[in-house]
Amino acid sequence: MDLYEAARQGSNDEIESAVDEGFDVNTRDKDGKTLLWFAVQGGHSDTCRILIARGARVEEQIPDILEFAVQREHIDIVKLLWPHCKVERQHRCLETAISLGFHGIADFLVGTQEFKYQHSKPSDIEMLMKDGFSGREIAAFQHWERFIFVRQSEKLNLHRVFFDYALLLATKADGNVGLRLVNLLLEGEKPLANANCKININGEVETPLTNAAEKGNLEILAALIKHPHTRLMICGKYDWPAFLHLLASSESISSEKGRAIARTLSKQTFSDSFLIDDKEARLETVLKNVLQLGDDALVNQVIDLVQGAAGISILPLLIRANVTNGSRLISNNVTARASKPPPILWVLLCNFFQRNPSSEAWKLFVQVAEFLVKKAIWDPMILVCLNSRNFAFVKHLFYPLDEVPPREVAEETLRGVSQVSTDQSLVRMWVDKGFANAALWSAIRSGIWRSPAFENLLSFPHIDLDGPFPREKSSDKGETNNNSPPVSVKPTGEKRKFPFSQPAGGPQKLPVEPVMTQNHAYQDYQMQLMLLEQQKKRRLMMAWQEQMNMTMGKGSPARRVGTSPLAWAVANRNVKLVEVLLRSLRVNVNSQDAYYRTPLMHAIAVNHCQIVERLLGTRDIDLNLRDDEGRTAVFHAAQTGDLHVIQLLTETNKVDFSIRDCNGESVQDIAKNIGKQDVLAALPT
Repeated sequence: MDLYEAARQGSNDEIESAVDEGFDVNTRDKDGKTLLWFAVQGGHSDTCRILIARGARVEEQIPDILEFAVQREHIDIVKLLWPHCKVERQHRCLETAISLGFHGIADFLVGTQEFKYQHSKPSDIEMLMKDGFSGREIAAFQHWERFIFVRQSEKLNLHRVFFDYALLLATKADGNVGLRLVNLLLEGEKPLANANCKININGEVETPLTNAAEKGNLEILAALIKHPHTRLMICGKYDWPAFLHLLASSESISSEKGRAIARTLSKQTFSDSFLIDDKEARLETVLKNVLQLGDDALVNQVIDLVQGAAGISILPLLIRANVTNGSRLISNNVTARASKPPPILWVLLCNFFQRNPSSEAWKLFVQVAEFLVKKAIWDPMILVCLNSRNFAFVKHLFYPLDEVPPREVAEETLRGVSQVSTDQSLVRMWVDKGFANAALWSAIRSGIWRSPAFENLLSFPHIDLDGPFPREKSSDKGETNNNSPPVSVKPTGEKRKFPFSQPAGGPQKLPVEPVMTQNHAYQDYQMQLMLLEQQKKRRLMMAWQEQMNMTMGKGSPARRVGTSPLAWAVANRNVKLVEVLLRSLRVNVNSQDAYYRTPLMHAIAVNHCQIVERLLGTRDIDLNLRDDEGRTAVFHAAQTGDLHVIQLLTETNKVDFSIRDCNGESVQDIAKNIGKQDVLAALPT
């Protein structure tokens, strides 16, 4: 039997025999565990006693062997191991025993009198504060409450840190059930616990006051506030005061009692706190709750509480730009270098001012906006809109051009377009900087193009209805993006476009009939064929490029980069959006994307006959525009093998079937390659 398994099963004779033969009892297995660890796991106190007698070192066990024995509720083994442990490192064992309800073990540990307050040295206290305790569920509070209440008459001689820990558990127990224990621990002139204790719990500093606020235990909060020694400005988790923790709970501040407690806490909180929110969302929740509540007094108290930077970590609203200290902090922080602060926070603030136009905080908000514009963090258009109280439009400007804002923000932008149109200078700036195009795409991608306001947006003369989504803009047509519509599928075996230059790895050979022998004359013949074919394709490509340049002409619109709204709607098979866009005379049915593909080509690619028919019914549609491979719409139809689309195109009498692509192939050649005889028959010879 494996010796470690023997220890787990308590096979003492086998262990002693191995030790007598020279086995070191402190030898570790592949996982770093010793015989003593396995003996504790099996709950064999006799085996543990033998191993200790044979030289097993208790203090060197990893993980801690005493706490392991406590966790498995082996009281006899705990008593056996205790004399070999360093007491100052075992405070977690007592906490574990009480928290798990193993009160027999806890009584033994307390009975050693090694955890008395008077026995603790300053270094021990410092270590306890640094090491802290584990986070526990509600059951742990119940065990601590029972342990303390049952034994309170015995005057438990424990270090205060254990009572502090019990106080923390009580303050965050659900539904104020910890109030009785809180009152017990804090009663009298010399209370058992410290109302202002700070204990490290799983890496986060916790205090009774901030715990109660975070949990929304208003009864416990009221009791702590009444306690004469409680410091209301103390900070706990996230380095937040209780005031902010309470505001983060919408349920807590929805009651009058909760709001009254919040006001009391805020009055005692330092106004120069510099609060960091590394997870971004917490302070956003605070602001959202306060603004939705509509309590102007609380808004001002929050503003007074925090000064400093915005950026992605701290609420931009709470910058006191009119205060010297606030200006210094923001200018020294990453906000001064950030392209955009978190937009949702500013949108929430605008919502508040829409409901409360006479709010005293309005002047402060404008001052903040002026400061951010001056630092080139915000566009001047935002300040113009704010000064005119144009909230419906300004919210969209908080978002980067390549980001689609929330649906409600996009809806308000649509309604705000008519207001903005009265200021032509603002409209011109709006268009030049791409915000108009962003608003159009936001309406499309948010699904609000069905709104009557969308029709107004389409009729707005300054909006480019053929412009691509901003993040699709690129001078490199080969750049990929997630917004491009699907590309036509090429059948297996189709020739690729022949390059201008010889490809890497040597010349590209043409397919030839196999021969039994290879000689130099035949190889020369092969090479001549390849060169002739390459020259032919190069001439075709150059001729096509020249034709395109002539078609465009001097002063003609430059090549479109990206996907237009119409092409996007087509590629996403959105028939109703296609109808809405085509009703506008300003939509170009012949717009081309980065690969020169038209909306008709995209409709053929997604095999949507209804959209194809609708596009063909457009008076100005050009069926002979070519993509970057020199192929027109009928080529794409031949590639997909869709006979019905071929017939629709043919019936228009607008298709030029003499066009050849960059490979020199006609549409008939494409049909032959895919082996579609019905398609080939439908094409004119």
